[in-house]
Amino acid sequence: RDLHLSLRRQRQMCIRDSILLLIVGGNDTTRNSISGGLLALNQFGDQYEKLLQNPKLVETMAPEIIRWQTPLAYMRRTATKDVEFRGKQIKKDDQVLLWYLSANRDEAVFGDNADAVDLERPNADRHLAFGHGIHYCMGARIAELQLRILWEEILPRFERIEVQAEPERTLSAFVKGYTRLPVQVRRK
Repeated sequence: RDLHLSLRRQRQMCIRDSILLLIVGGNDTTRNSISGGLLALNQFGDQYEKLLQNPKLVETMAPEIIRWQTPLAYMRRTATKDVEFRGKQIKKDDQVLLWYLSANRDEAVFGDNADAVDLERPNADRHLAFGHGIHYCMGARIAELQLRILWEEILPRFERIEVQAEPERTLSAFVKGYTRLPVQVRRK
């Protein structure tokens, strides 16, 4: 009986955790990618100018912004078997953190300018912000589409959106987000 209750409790926790991830993914990830993208374009003004001169860059902008912003810093997984990875032993049932934030700034993958935003980065879609394999985010394409559509609507309406002060960040080691980002909008 105790084993049955324990398995039931684990299943309930798994369902709860999955629902939480869907809520975070459906709301926080998109919202923070929008804020982070605006911050990125202001920090890398040359890229903002490129976008203003060539609005078609919106098509390649979403994966680069998501790569740079990386809305979730990491994900925890449980090893299903013993394995050696790059000389390190990982035992079955060990907890492993996958640092998306680090992977998405990997110079071996994204070059010497991995910490910068480059709207013409040819491999920006190799980011891991949405996970990989069987754990790939169900809403990844929707998030990219939302970001692209937002900027397709912003560019013809506004001359520029300027960040006015340092952002206030979400107090979380997991969610890389913003609670406040003051901006000034200049209409065309």
